[in-house]
Amino acid sequence: MRSSPSSTSTSMHARTHPVTLCPSLSPLSVSDSLAINANLILILQRSIYSSLLLPRTPLERRQMRKMSVWLCFFVLLSWFPLFSGSPGRDLDALVRLKAAMVGPGGKGLRDWNEADGNTCSFSGVTCDRDSRVVALNITFCPLNGTLSPEISFLDRLVNLTISGTGIHGSLPPEIAGLKSLRLLNISNNFFTGEFPDIAGGMMALEVLDAYNNNFSGPLPLHVAGLPHLRHLHLGGNYFTGEIPDAYSDIQNLEYLGLNGNGLSGRIPSSLSKLSKLQQMYIGYFNLYEGGIPPEFGLLTSLIRLDIGNCNISGAIPATLGQLKLLDSLFLQLNRLSGPIPPELGRLDNLESLDLSVNDLTGEIPESFAALKKLLLFNLFRNHLHGRIPPFVGEFPNLEVLQLWENNFTLELPENLGRNGRLLKLDVATNRLTGTIPPDLCFGGRLQILVLMENGFFGKIPEKLGSCKSLTRVRLAKNYFDGKIPAGFFDLPSADMLELSDNYLSGELPPVIKGDKLGMLLLSNNWISGSIPPSIGNLPGLQTLSIESNRISGHIPPEMGNLSQLSKLNLSGNNLVGEIPQELTQCTSLVSLDLSRNRLTGEIPPQMSKLKILNTLNLSRNDLAGAIPPDIQRMQSLTIMDLSFNDLSGPIPTQGQFLVFNTSWFAGNPDLCGVGLHLPCSASPRFSPDSSTNTSRSKKIILTILLSVFVVLLAAGCAKAWSAWRSRCRPDAWRMTAFQRLKFTAEDVVECLKDDNVIGKGGAGIVYRGTMAGGTEVAIKRLVGCSGGGAAGEQYDRGFTAEITTLGKIRHRHIVRLLGFVSNRDTNLLLYEYMPNGSLGEMLHGGKGSHLGWDARWRIAGEAAKGLCYLHHDCSPLIIHRDVKSNNILLDSNFEAHVADFGLAKFHRDSSASECMSSIAGSYGYIAPEYAYTLRVDEKSDVYSFGVVLLELITGRRPVGGFGDGVDIVRWVKKTVAEAGYDKEAAMAVTDRRLSPAPVEKIARLYGVAMMCVEEKSEARPTMREVVKMLSEPGEAASLAAAKFAGKITEL
Repeated sequence: MRSSPSSTSTSMHARTHPVTLCPSLSPLSVSDSLAINANLILILQRSIYSSLLLPRTPLERRQMRKMSVWLCFFVLLSWFPLFSGSPGRDLDALVRLKAAMVGPGGKGLRDWNEADGNTCSFSGVTCDRDSRVVALNITFCPLNGTLSPEISFLDRLVNLTISGTGIHGSLPPEIAGLKSLRLLNISNNFFTGEFPDIAGGMMALEVLDAYNNNFSGPLPLHVAGLPHLRHLHLGGNYFTGEIPDAYSDIQNLEYLGLNGNGLSGRIPSSLSKLSKLQQMYIGYFNLYEGGIPPEFGLLTSLIRLDIGNCNISGAIPATLGQLKLLDSLFLQLNRLSGPIPPELGRLDNLESLDLSVNDLTGEIPESFAALKKLLLFNLFRNHLHGRIPPFVGEFPNLEVLQLWENNFTLELPENLGRNGRLLKLDVATNRLTGTIPPDLCFGGRLQILVLMENGFFGKIPEKLGSCKSLTRVRLAKNYFDGKIPAGFFDLPSADMLELSDNYLSGELPPVIKGDKLGMLLLSNNWISGSIPPSIGNLPGLQTLSIESNRISGHIPPEMGNLSQLSKLNLSGNNLVGEIPQELTQCTSLVSLDLSRNRLTGEIPPQMSKLKILNTLNLSRNDLAGAIPPDIQRMQSLTIMDLSFNDLSGPIPTQGQFLVFNTSWFAGNPDLCGVGLHLPCSASPRFSPDSSTNTSRSKKIILTILLSVFVVLLAAGCAKAWSAWRSRCRPDAWRMTAFQRLKFTAEDVVECLKDDNVIGKGGAGIVYRGTMAGGTEVAIKRLVGCSGGGAAGEQYDRGFTAEITTLGKIRHRHIVRLLGFVSNRDTNLLLYEYMPNGSLGEMLHGGKGSHLGWDARWRIAGEAAKGLCYLHHDCSPLIIHRDVKSNNILLDSNFEAHVADFGLAKFHRDSSASECMSSIAGSYGYIAPEYAYTLRVDEKSDVYSFGVVLLELITGRRPVGGFGDGVDIVRWVKKTVAEAGYDKEAAMAVTDRRLSPAPVEKIARLYGVAMMCVEEKSEARPTMREVVKMLSEPGEAASLAAAKFAGKITEL
């Protein structure tokens, strides 16, 4: 230093205002601290050098020594952050964490700016008085990276919450260094691998929530060594193996969640040692052996116990009646048997009891009268019998009562619904009798009323007609009589009114309302009067069945306004007049049955406008005139019964008329043509020489008939001889055609060359065949049962019958089966050829960008209509069993056609000795319930279709690229959850190859898809409802919005 005054001044200033000389008190990084240290050391060196070499007075030497001491103090102070935590170190750690967590494409943590220097202002960061980070809370933030080991630098963390983000990869073991941590929440992410050992460091941990990730391997054993752990949630992962006995040592545990994994073995009885446990969730997709340990009755602190859907068997332990604090008991979807223990009646705090879908027997215990707090009472799909006790109607809080598919008898409790809170009552398919209790809708809240397939009788209470909250009324197959309450036809929220198969009488009201009414089923009653014109004011009506009643009058032309109507059945009534031309404006019609009435006039020529009509039944009326020739252009038509009318003229000879059954034209004396006994050329009415000598004409006709008979007899003999020879040759090919084909079986077999292969799959090999004249067909070679014997013959008969049924199907959005060719060893199916291949190839084969959003929306609707036809308009219904994008084919106009319907049952396991069904579906498309039921129904197809919708939205395959064990359904749910569950959230999963994406349309399509892939099959919509949602933007939008809000619980 050059002058003592300056040195003195500096020294005095440092003592008076230390902040001026110590800017490092503000948050600094490690690099900043090092730079300041270097400057301070340099000053110290110069001071010492000056004090040694330059002459100083005693006063100056004392001042120099003091300054040296101060400099040493500041050097040590500035080095302290390098050896212990500091705000600067926290800042450095957070910057590194952000870089790792945001990852490529991530958009979160934008306000974590290193330049600000103040970590406490970062979003999600909480600091203590020393400006040290003590809490990090990052939820539903769009991240796309990993959690870096630098998390351990935040050594004062008490709360670490990183939930609902896109973070993936393994959980770093360095996290165990957070010794002060009390809460660790990493739920709803994509962490993979085994769970790291954290017990060595996190001895203060109280809450560990790793729900809904992709962790695998055995359950972490080391967490049993955390003495203060109160909350442990490891559900929604892929943990396997058994529940460790050591978990019973976590003596402070209050919450245990292990549901939704792949656990096996027996449920350990040692868990009964957890005396403080209040909530236990250990079911859902775990597959345990044995039953519920009786020792669970010792868990007297339990409030909620959920062991549903996990394969447990045996009896329900009576000891569960000791759990006096229990408010929820869920044991549904298992294999529990025996009677319901009366001891459960001691659970007087119980609010939710679900024992549905088990094998329980016996009656509802009388002790249940004490369950005064019940809100939900589910016993459906068991083998219970006896009466429904009167005390059930006295539960003051009861909202949901579902007892369907049991053997209950006698009447419903008279006071049921009088509590004013009943929302849902379903007692279908029992043996109940008596009348409907009068106060079911006493509180005006009843939404779903299902009493079908019982023995109820009497009149339907008028009070129900004023229950405006009703959305679904199903009273079919009972013995109700009297008039239908007029209010039933003015329910603003109702989507289904089913009163079929009763003895209801009276007339339909003059005014019928209901914007949401989709199904009106009144068949097989004694309803009289006419059909009111106001029925045309039901914009959402899809099915109208009034057959087998006493309806008279004309068919109102206003019915032509029903643009969504797909099935109309007015048969078996006394309708008169002509078929209104306006009816042909119902272009969504698939089935039209006006048979067994007294209709007159001609068949409207505009009938050909119904492009997707499959079934037309006009039989047993008084229709006259000719069959409109344009009907032969209706390619979708497979059934057309015109029998027993007064039709005349020739039967058309083209199109579907080539394969129609001749019995469908019987009873029309003046019809002539192919297949009838009266060819048009021989009919006196249509002969140009009808005025000539009658006897001469008769001789000519007789000669012609005899000649035809001889020719036919010779041809029949030749055909029989050929057939006999063919049966004697095991390699002989036989062809069965479902329409006129201009090629032979030999032409088909010639196409079975490797050069013609266009696809291979579980059903066999597909060839492209070009026939004479340029006709192109797709030939599917099935792997069928070979060999002779009874088994082979039985399979052949079954196969032929099934394929013949499939060959009759005609729908615009279903690939047409033209015929089949077979011999003893092989079955070949002939389909119309689709030049643009499958939807799967188009989406995932590099051409996905060619399908814009409008095309994808259209394809979704078209495929839905095809499946809807199989489910709702075929008798019996046809379950596809293998819905996937590769089974949706695209024609030259990129119009969708459903293929391979009903073929899954013909697949054969190569290791089997006889025919058997293969797994129903393809990996990634199989509904979750198949894992434990091994059965499929139409709701299985709905789930698979939901996966196809997600493929259309995301452009991604159903499996692969999502992490270990994660499929497209789970990935979409997580990704959208992270983005916030609003309309824009669905954009987080859209196909990035296309832009811009229409937010409203994607949100609607996403909402429909999510309803289709519901875990519980009964919560999924029908395909008819799916078609409606995809056809009506308003309804789809509202349902999608409700889905985002988590409000859709019943369709």
